[in-house]
Amino acid sequence: MMKSISRSYGSRYAAGANAPISRQVRKKAGAAFAAFALVSVLAGCTSGSGGASDSGCDQIDLIVPYSPGGSSDTAGRSLAKIAEDESGITVNVINQPGANGTTAATKVAQKKPKACETIMLPNGPFTSMPFFQDVQFTPEDFAAVASLNQEDIVFVVNSGSGWTSLDDLASEKSHRFTYGTTGGGSYTQLAQAQTFDELGLDATGVPFEGNAPALTALLGNQVDAVAAHPGEVLQYVESGDLTAVAVFSEERSQYLKDVPTALEQDVDVNMSIWKGLYVNDELDESALTELTDVFEKAAASDEFLETLDSLYSARAATRTGDMISQLTKERKTNETLFEDLGLL
Repeated sequence: MMKSISRSYGSRYAAGANAPISRQVRKKAGAAFAAFALVSVLAGCTSGSGGASDSGCDQIDLIVPYSPGGSSDTAGRSLAKIAEDESGITVNVINQPGANGTTAATKVAQKKPKACETIMLPNGPFTSMPFFQDVQFTPEDFAAVASLNQEDIVFVVNSGSGWTSLDDLASEKSHRFTYGTTGGGSYTQLAQAQTFDELGLDATGVPFEGNAPALTALLGNQVDAVAAHPGEVLQYVESGDLTAVAVFSEERSQYLKDVPTALEQDVDVNMSIWKGLYVNDELDESALTELTDVFEKAAASDEFLETLDSLYSARAATRTGDMISQLTKERKTNETLFEDLGLL
């Protein structure tokens, strides 16, 4: 299935170069260095004593830039297993946590591309983190392999507050609101800041080391609101401890069907976290096509959809071919939002 990965990649780099050379030089180098580059790719992608597949690459590295055990890791391992079963090529999941995904993404963007290396990333490292961290890559440094999943953002309050809608919050003009965040640049922070601004309310974000401690603070009435994913809040909503007052997406969450969107409540906040699979943009087009074929089939499989459902997630609405342009669009929109909201 993936025969062209190693062969087509051969003309991408000149002999002995550790860093990418220009596109013009690569085009002129052509066949003169093809044999050397082919040996380099095989050496970089083959490990152990296992036999190489027809592609000349006996494993694909799928980098998950988060710790083992989380939702991204679970989804990545499911995708890897399905792709491996379908293609016959070993897909090795490698966890490389650090700086909300930006550390691993920087490495993939800045080094010589490998025909067998992909990385799973959400939109945040491209579209919001650059305004709060020294992020040394842009969407254009990557090529899209496959669109994966999308996670809704749910706005919850303590049920003891008596608030059940955004209109209820809007009526509290004299109240100084606080809301839990997971740090500067997160979509959950941006969604809440934008919501309070749209409602004309005075609100301050309180940073926490993740949504779990933020929800604990909300349960203890230490903050007024938190935005999190359905899987993180569903148990508390069902127990009656928290009330979900809005979902920040175009349509209602399939896991909280009775909760209206912010748009339904005339509050123009619409954002979700979506994830995709990427490679370095310098990877040969035919190699990219082969990887896309393998992983798009895996992402569309019933088995992967079942995994997503167990994580209270669903397939992303963004199509693979639109991923890079969508990231660029979101990045420009978010920069304006962060500035207007005084978060930069």
